Amino acid sequence: MKNDQSTNKCERCRNFQVDIDSKAHLETKCKLGLSEVPITNEGVCEHFVSRFIEYPLTIEGIDNHFNNKGLTSLHKCGKLVRVSPCGEEYEGKTYLGILLGDLPIGAHISFNRESKKLGVYPHTNPGIFVPELEKIIYGCESWWDKIEQPEDLKEITSEEIKNIWYVQLLKSMMEDKEGN
Repeated sequence: MKNDQSTNKCERCRNFQVDIDSKAHLETKCKLGLSEVPITNEGVCEHFVSRFIEYPLTIEGIDNHFNNKGLTSLHKCGKLVRVSPCGEEYEGKTYLGILLGDLPIGAHISFNRESKKLGVYPHTNPGIFVPELEKIIYGCESWWDKIEQPEDLKEITSEEIKNIWYVQLLKSMMEDKEGN
């Protein structure tokens, strides 16, 4: 691709890609196979499609997915769980909680270029009501586990957390990074 005023636009285009060859050299190119950027009178490639939402936009409607169809839950409501919130104020204590299922904690917004509609989708996380605290603790701010039998009603220890596969993976990645 040419290295001119269109480069900045090209990097924002959905058709722009970066490849790494066998010698670890970066190569930028157009997914459409264009070696020369076909510039219009306005100085923009005629095949430019932004990978970002750019303004101004003409919005023809909103598809709201904050409904029963959009709020699917991977976790069954009503299960008993043990939960150890990560906040320092909880001092590593484990509490008995009631799983409320996946609750919205935010929204994802997308723009459909063809229909000119915004899509609003729930961003969910398991919500756990902890009666002793009189509040909801989310899965993303705690260590938690379902209680299947009475023996499961024990403290979540730091040793258990250290033995979780993804914690071990992260630890080994950090050790590798520090070693290199």
